[in-house]
Amino acid sequence: MSWAFEFENQPWFAGYRQLSTNGVDLPVLNVFRLFAKMGPERIAATSSAQVPLDLIVKDGVRDQADIGALATRTPDGRIAVRLWHYHDDDVAGPVAQVKLDIAGAKAGSAKRWRVDGEHGNAFTAWQRMGSPASPNEKQYGQLEAASVMQEETLAATGSTRGGRSFTIALPRQGVALLTLDGR
Repeated sequence: MSWAFEFENQPWFAGYRQLSTNGVDLPVLNVFRLFAKMGPERIAATSSAQVPLDLIVKDGVRDQADIGALATRTPDGRIAVRLWHYHDDDVAGPVAQVKLDIAGAKAGSAKRWRVDGEHGNAFTAWQRMGSPASPNEKQYGQLEAASVMQEETLAATGSTRGGRSFTIALPRQGVALLTLDGR
């Protein structure tokens, strides 16, 4: 659930608490879509680079980026892993090279969806256009296309005892979701 709004006929990307701007989906709406692809059963997931919640509450995410994972399973055995690379300072930073070992994953590839500066993000596309106050028809079409998440196939980079390994480049301020068949 979100406390968010949709405001018509407002300046482009002008407000907070909104899921779209002038009919173009914002990246936060895509993050909600990633949550919707996850299963109802939470399963164990750990990250060696995840900042503990008590430190986030106390100090924020400033000394190091928070690179974390949340995993679920569906009743039919599909595994979903959501990854994030977050820092309070919304400035460029290094891409995280995430090695993901998934126990209980069947052999084969995974499906991946991304929301970052280059994927599923109309805001950064708008910025690259020069932040036009009134995008023309062609620009509007480009913004709509940039807002759509693309399903990608991601090949496993190896196997672990009883599972599969994947290596993922995760840009700062990026979110990714992998789904794959479990046992």
